[in-house]
Amino acid sequence: MSSSKKRRVLANDLSVLQTCVAKTVKSKPKSKGYIEGSILRIKLENILTYDSVEFHTGPFLNVVIGPNGTGKSTIVCAICLGLAGKTSWLGRASQASDFIKYGCNRGKIELELFNPDGENYTIQRDINKNNTSEWFVNGRKASLKAVEETVARLNIQVGNLCQFLPQEKVADFAKMSKEELLENTEKAVGPPDMYSNHQKLKEARTNARQHEQSYNNLHDHMEQEKQKNARLEQDVKNYEERQKFLGTIKIMEMKRPWVEYEEKRKLFQEMKQEKEKKAEEWKQAKREHAPMRQKLEDLKQKKDNVDAQMKSKTNSLKDSATRAQAITDDVQSLTDKLQEVQDELTFRQQEEVSRRKKIFDQKRQHEALQNELTNIDETQDYKPAIDRVSGECRQVNREMSKIQQDGETIRREVSDLRRQIESNQNELKSIQNVDNRRLETLRSRHRQTYDAVMWLRENQDKFRAKIHPPIMTCVNVRNPTMAKYIENHISFNDMRAFVCEDTQDFNLFMDLMRDKENLKINAVKMPSQSSESFRSRYPITRYGQYGFKHYLKDVFTCPEAVMRYLCAQYRVHDIPVGDKSTYDRVANVIRECPELRLFFTENHKYTVKVSVYDQNVSSRNSFLKDASLLSASVDHTARERELVQEIQFNQKNLQNKEAQYNNLQQKSQELDRKMNQLREENKKLRQKKDQKMRLMSQIESKKQSIHNAEMAAINMQMEEEKAARKIRDINLKKCKCSQHLQDILKKCLQLGLEKVRLSLTHAEVNRNYTRMEEDIRDQTQALQLLERQFEETKERCHIVRDTAKQLYEVAKKATNTGPNEELSQDLRHSFELYPNSLEELDAAIHEQRARADCTFQIDESAVREYKHRKKEINRLEREVDEKKRNLENFQKDIEEAKRLWYEPLKELFANINTNFGFFFKCLKCAGEVDLFEPENKEDYEKYGVRIKVKYRDSEGLRELTAHHQSGGERSVATVLYMMALQELARCPFRCVDEINQGMDPINERKVFELVVQTVCTKSASQYFLLTPKLLPDLEYADNMTVLCVFNGPFMLNHKEWRLRKFIDTRNEIQDVEDEEN
Repeated sequence: MSSSKKRRVLANDLSVLQTCVAKTVKSKPKSKGYIEGSILRIKLENILTYDSVEFHTGPFLNVVIGPNGTGKSTIVCAICLGLAGKTSWLGRASQASDFIKYGCNRGKIELELFNPDGENYTIQRDINKNNTSEWFVNGRKASLKAVEETVARLNIQVGNLCQFLPQEKVADFAKMSKEELLENTEKAVGPPDMYSNHQKLKEARTNARQHEQSYNNLHDHMEQEKQKNARLEQDVKNYEERQKFLGTIKIMEMKRPWVEYEEKRKLFQEMKQEKEKKAEEWKQAKREHAPMRQKLEDLKQKKDNVDAQMKSKTNSLKDSATRAQAITDDVQSLTDKLQEVQDELTFRQQEEVSRRKKIFDQKRQHEALQNELTNIDETQDYKPAIDRVSGECRQVNREMSKIQQDGETIRREVSDLRRQIESNQNELKSIQNVDNRRLETLRSRHRQTYDAVMWLRENQDKFRAKIHPPIMTCVNVRNPTMAKYIENHISFNDMRAFVCEDTQDFNLFMDLMRDKENLKINAVKMPSQSSESFRSRYPITRYGQYGFKHYLKDVFTCPEAVMRYLCAQYRVHDIPVGDKSTYDRVANVIRECPELRLFFTENHKYTVKVSVYDQNVSSRNSFLKDASLLSASVDHTARERELVQEIQFNQKNLQNKEAQYNNLQQKSQELDRKMNQLREENKKLRQKKDQKMRLMSQIESKKQSIHNAEMAAINMQMEEEKAARKIRDINLKKCKCSQHLQDILKKCLQLGLEKVRLSLTHAEVNRNYTRMEEDIRDQTQALQLLERQFEETKERCHIVRDTAKQLYEVAKKATNTGPNEELSQDLRHSFELYPNSLEELDAAIHEQRARADCTFQIDESAVREYKHRKKEINRLEREVDEKKRNLENFQKDIEEAKRLWYEPLKELFANINTNFGFFFKCLKCAGEVDLFEPENKEDYEKYGVRIKVKYRDSEGLRELTAHHQSGGERSVATVLYMMALQELARCPFRCVDEINQGMDPINERKVFELVVQTVCTKSASQYFLLTPKLLPDLEYADNMTVLCVFNGPFMLNHKEWRLRKFIDTRNEIQDVEDEEN
């Protein structure tokens, strides 16, 4: 076997090891070169790729090398976790338990740190699967806080990327902002208080901004308040002046009730005196009135006696006059009876004259009738003529009856034809109104589709081809019972869909409806293949045994475009419709006709599905709902044609029958005229035949009338004698009544004279009584006037007294004077300043109120606001002064803190720049580092580190960014910056994982050699450099340590590892390879 082949086999063996071991090439180090906190030993158990490993490190540069995935980064993770670092600093996992090796429940990390003053520090961390950890320091259990304090005291900062840069954070270091890099630099190489001073400055600056903002806000607020008060100041002065006027008005208004009370009190005293005076006058008038009252009583008694006599005379006169009137009435009655007797006699005389004249007239009529009877020709016979006319009448009557019968028959036929035509027309109209009924149904179910139909009827000419209205208006079912199958199969959305024959029409129609008319409708396009191309798989006769009579397509008609769509979308040509018997054979249909996936029985719809996995057949049925959209739609095309033909035929028959009926009507009218002529002729013949008998009857009637009139003659002599006797009796009675009336009239005259004399006496007494009564009335009125004046004065006096009391109470209330208190002296003195009369006081109040009204009136709340704001302004002025002093003191403190932070920082960056420039100069490049200062020097949070580099002579210095430099160039700058830091500050160790990734070989070699020279000669800190590879022929230092990580299935446990034996074996293999070559 060749040596090259052996090396490949060995490399393959090393690449598949499962147990990882690390071993140093030197013996256990001594304490020479280590500083406090340096790592002496690392031991891991069940951590990521390691089952168990323990190795020692060197005091200077430790290069950890091994292929990717062997566990180099695990060492970095162990250092971080073992020194109380957070998992977020590593960027690999969120929990510490994630670092336990897969399949294990517990992991262990043990780090030994150098202690120059005694026993080394041994920190152990046991990580459990439940994400809990146990800590031990020098074998004793400790808390996390105690470990953190120990690590901090040793100045170990595993969270600072300038000291500890794991593989996953290499990119984060390059991505750090200027500000973040400054903070990490301060932590890494700055004095102990530099970072804290920086943080205090930032916090102080933030606080200063807040203080300044607070001061400015407070000052602005104070100025705003002052401006507000300045605007209100004049108004407030006016308000105060107005309040002064109102105060004066208030005092005068308080005095006014007292003035009113005083005036009422004086008025009461005056009215009291007037009341006493009126009382005396009233009493004097009453004493003078008493004698006249007695005289009036005497006159009244005399007047009553005369009145009684007058009443007696008047009654007697009335009785006499009543009797006289009665006798006068009797005389008048007798006169009326006399006139009646005379009138009766005159009536009898006139009646007798009339009777005689009537007899004379009847005798003349009798003679005339007798003469007419003598002149009649008795030889002429009228019977044949009468029989002839009667026969003709009967013949005409028979013809008229026949015509009436024929006319009635024709009339009934015409009526039947008209009813038939009307019925046919109604049926035809009903058929033609099916579309309207369906449109009404559409309007109630979907108004916007109905509106679109109305629009389409008026705008069909806008489209190239036919656009069919909604399917529900186009489908005509031949049998109404079939409508339910169509409605249960076709969705309502498609039933209300328009069908377009042209694609451009479809797009135009939908744009117009949705965008212009704002109507939400459905529309579909007509498939390209004809409806005849959609044929059922088998003829319907194949399924006849199951009760299927026809396919769904056969039960309705519709336009070609609609039929195409229904065949393509709903396969109506391939869905059979059965009857009642089909329901009983459903199982046979499903079993024997697997091609039927959907069919109808009389009242059910069946859907059959076959599983694509196990070919199981399942069916689902649903009860058919009654038709509601197509219930009015039946195929009436043939019936419509039949009705039109029937109407036309019946209309022709109607015209013929009406012509026949009109002819019969004309014949009937001619026969009516002939019948009337015959009747008139018959009447005349009969009158001539019956004339003699009529005359004889009239002559006999006249004879009887003459006889009756002669028998009714009146005896006028006897009537005249009877009337004379009645007149004589009446005249005797009238004479007696007249004599009696004369006696009564004489008595009435005597009573009248006596009444006249008594009336004169009565008038004298009444005159005296009236005069006395008027005198007493006048005196009584004067007395009553005095009494009324007295009462009124008394009432007014009481009112004034009550008013005065009320005013007194009001006045006390107005001045807040108690019931048993007197008006205070202060108020008395104040009242003396103002008028004492009510009129003058009201004028003064009016004047003051006018002045107050002339003063600008401001809302009292604004005055309160002004006063409150004035107090607030005073408070704000004090607070602004205090804040100003505090801000000045705070600014002085910031300036002092800045001096303590800024000057050491400038000196630090001068040193960093020197080292950084030196390292770049060694690479034959240029680089510098300076402190980036913002425009506002007080924005301490914006201070940062600015790195400028130049890798080529043709370029100038450029700031280190991801846009200007490549990833390898940024890695070089990162390594050199960390090296520049380690020259300035002592920390126990630094760690960089795979920082050479992305570098070109030239820069990688230069950087490695520079690291070796710097760390192994100048640096006093321990350094860990992890890399998966190294370039050949590198320069190594004697005091550096190389840690090689091996892995493979046949690796020994690190406790059984023997370096000497491994070297001897390796030399033997090399010898064999040399011999073969």
